[in-house]
Amino acid sequence: MPKKLEKKLKAEAKKKGFTGKRADKYVYGGLRKTGWVPSTQKKQKTRGKKK
Repeated sequence: MPKKLEKKLKAEAKKKGFTGKRADKYVYGGLRKTGWVPSTQKKQKTRGKKK
């Protein structure tokens, strides 16, 4: 996760008055808009036979 951007988004969320889960959602949405993908959703490399 881009730490610098995450920190910036958390500060913006606090400034807007978001706390708790609402602030987390704000940060998550902002990161997703930039193209960030959580590690749990990244595609795994397949180990199949080459054709």
